[in-house]
Amino acid sequence: MPALSPKLAAEPRTVLRPYIPTGIKFTPPTFGASQLPRPRLLEQLGASDTARLILIRAAAGFGKSTLLHQYHTQRLAQNKASLWVNLDATDNDLQRFVTTLAEAMQGLTGFERVVREPQELLEHLVAVSEPFALLLDEFEALHNVEVLGFVQQILTLLPNGCLIVIASRAMPGIGLGRLRARGQLLEIRPEDLRFTCEEAHRFLCDKRQLPLSDDDTRTLHRRTDGWITALYLASLSLAGREDHSAFIASFSGSHLELAEYLTEDVLARLSPECRDFLLLSSIADPFCPALCDALSGLNNGQVMIEQLERANLFLVSVDAPQHWYRYHPLFASFLRAALQRQDPQRAARLHEIAAHWFLAQSQPIPAIEHLFKAGHDDNAAQEIDRHLHTLLDAGRTNLTLRWLDRLQASTLDRYPAIAQAYALLLALTSRLKDATTVANRLVIHAGAQYAYVPDAILCLHLSATDQVDALCDFAPQVLARIPQENLHLYVALSHNLIAALHSSARHEEASRLMSSGMQREAHLHQGFLGYNFNVNQGILDLVQGRLDSALTRLNGMRKTPRHNPIGKPHDTLLALDVLLALVHYERGELTEAERLLQHSLGFVKQVSSPDLQIASHVLCARLALRRGDRHGWLRHLVDLQHLGEHADSQRMRCASWLERARVATLERQFDTAAQALRHAEQLADWDRPGFSKFSTDCDTLVIAQERLRIAQGNHGAALRALRSALDSALHCQHLRRALKLRLLLALALDGQGQRQEALEALDQALRHASQEGFVSPFDEEGERMQVLLQSWASQQRTNGLEPGPQGAFVDRLLRKPGNTALAVQQATTAPSLLTERESQVLRLLAAGHRNKVIASKIFLSECTVKSHLQKIYAKLEVNGRTEALAIARLQGWID
Repeated sequence: MPALSPKLAAEPRTVLRPYIPTGIKFTPPTFGASQLPRPRLLEQLGASDTARLILIRAAAGFGKSTLLHQYHTQRLAQNKASLWVNLDATDNDLQRFVTTLAEAMQGLTGFERVVREPQELLEHLVAVSEPFALLLDEFEALHNVEVLGFVQQILTLLPNGCLIVIASRAMPGIGLGRLRARGQLLEIRPEDLRFTCEEAHRFLCDKRQLPLSDDDTRTLHRRTDGWITALYLASLSLAGREDHSAFIASFSGSHLELAEYLTEDVLARLSPECRDFLLLSSIADPFCPALCDALSGLNNGQVMIEQLERANLFLVSVDAPQHWYRYHPLFASFLRAALQRQDPQRAARLHEIAAHWFLAQSQPIPAIEHLFKAGHDDNAAQEIDRHLHTLLDAGRTNLTLRWLDRLQASTLDRYPAIAQAYALLLALTSRLKDATTVANRLVIHAGAQYAYVPDAILCLHLSATDQVDALCDFAPQVLARIPQENLHLYVALSHNLIAALHSSARHEEASRLMSSGMQREAHLHQGFLGYNFNVNQGILDLVQGRLDSALTRLNGMRKTPRHNPIGKPHDTLLALDVLLALVHYERGELTEAERLLQHSLGFVKQVSSPDLQIASHVLCARLALRRGDRHGWLRHLVDLQHLGEHADSQRMRCASWLERARVATLERQFDTAAQALRHAEQLADWDRPGFSKFSTDCDTLVIAQERLRIAQGNHGAALRALRSALDSALHCQHLRRALKLRLLLALALDGQGQRQEALEALDQALRHASQEGFVSPFDEEGERMQVLLQSWASQQRTNGLEPGPQGAFVDRLLRKPGNTALAVQQATTAPSLLTERESQVLRLLAAGHRNKVIASKIFLSECTVKSHLQKIYAKLEVNGRTEALAIARLQGWID
């Protein structure tokens, strides 16, 4: 391809915008008069009251879009809201997809605000009061797991009376099994879409007005198996023929072979001018008359399009003013294949012309796509380089990364700015090995002035693998070497360094770095670092135990989101949602925590932050376990472990094992807990004094080990370790961790027989917890903590003390659903509830005997002992022997 003209090369960077009118995305294709109504299928669609998703799935040419259009028309005629969206490959960028859906939903009651972020869209979606159907055509264009995960989130949160209708060639990966099991999925399959013999007759004879006999229509239906496209192509070939029966009898082969044969037959019978126009216009999707004029070199684009419309040649208008068109995908693919067979060089030239045309329209994205299709990768790289900052600032990172993956290394060598951006995008998507390769090659071919790039990538690797000390030592030197104009790399690295400094309790250094970074950013008229400063302050509030302050700060930021120029635009809101979910979880507000995590979990797997991964997965696991979903609990932990293996993050894998150890300890499965801790120990290099990351702040190896020691009765050793850990936490101002350590310390003292000291330690924890609203740290320690809380409340009453804030807080803890301590309070007269034999069984159980030994000591069968135990559990309203013994000891029934 020749070099670009000086005029084009000198143009300033443009603001990215859709290269065709926005309304095209939301306008159903127009269909000719030959469209056959499908009342049997429309009745099936309209009768589905429980479906959240209707899936119309079949290969090309089965009439999916036609049926979707008829359903859309039916809903509008019934005064029901129906929102149409034409999907394409560009919607694999999550930001673009969210913007598209938000624009489609404008005007719905409760959806008047402009929405740009995924979480905002989901929140507004829940608030919509008007039932609607969202119709997504050509869903097979979506393959990005982020986008597919977002669709799953929408399906989960759809208000009652709303549904999504999808037309797709392939089975979409959006959790269909779960919807199917719940009766929330209606599927329209290929066999449903095929024309019946009666429908084929009406289509051919009534709509296409062909004088066919009944035998001919039956034969044609049998040969095409009711495939609509083949029937339509056959009708085009039959038009003007007299030997209908002989022509139909000649059909043979597979559907695709039949379609190819019919397409070639249709093309052969067109004028050379019309045939050539079909071939050249097929390279663009969509196309308009002006673009076709550029491709043909003639001024007949509008005339030819009108001629094709009259001939019903699979031309579909994709906007209301009818300026832009596309062919049926199957027909277009045959046209492109025919063009490639006839003249491969011509196809490349046409793509080259289309690229120039789009550049003249200041539309770099479609231009770059056509440059790649023309085989002009060098020119594509030139345009990417020219618009690089605009693409990144607009959040088009997925699209940019896809393009850069296509460039040869030798091409990247000539564009240092592209190579820098490529290395950064690879690092931010956990492709650190590839990022290092690109960065090192940049230095070799562009010179030592770019040596800071591989060093910056190394720093991002140190951050992702929790090598905090090395990062804090090395990153400041690298930041000082990054040029003033390279904001994206500077922001990415400074963000990671600030978080690392905070995690090492080096808060003053973090503040100084933030201040200098904000001055640099102000020079470039950006504002992300200042916004990011508040995110880090929210994390610091949480780590330092200021739960109320963290909630206020994060909620304030949630209401004023800001675009993130260093990567995916939604990452900042994603971090906010995960942090807010953690804060709400700590406050015992589990419903709100779960709502926020439902929004976030589908996205969090795509980011490189170990903390977001750990916090979201561990919280989801705990919430699942509280619902009694043990399979869900384990699934989230296994997912976290696999993600950690992929990211080479010891802390992510360790967090999975620590949560398993916690639950096993509370269930008194000590062998299982010890085994989980052995796995965790091998992955715990990150767990050292003074280090704290918000996702693992209260789930460290020391905490898990001492919890197991307490449960096993090794209270003395636990006390020594806990006191040392508590001193360290207080020294570093890690007060959230200190709260957890005080609770375990109280349990260890109580197990040691030092009840008064235990209650004093608990009292200290309650002062902090009641002031800030910490609830879940108490719940996480199970029934023994609940029993100790009841003892604290009993002592307060015995001493005649006023309840005060702490008393009210404890009362709230004890009255939470499912708490064992409430059963304790209600069982003060339990001795009168138990028979003498049941009391005898309880005492032997307290002595540590198993059922078989108890049976032999009191001359009963083991089955009878089990029956007595079940009666004891029922009378005390507990779930097992551990809770029963805890209540019995607290009330003094046993020693």
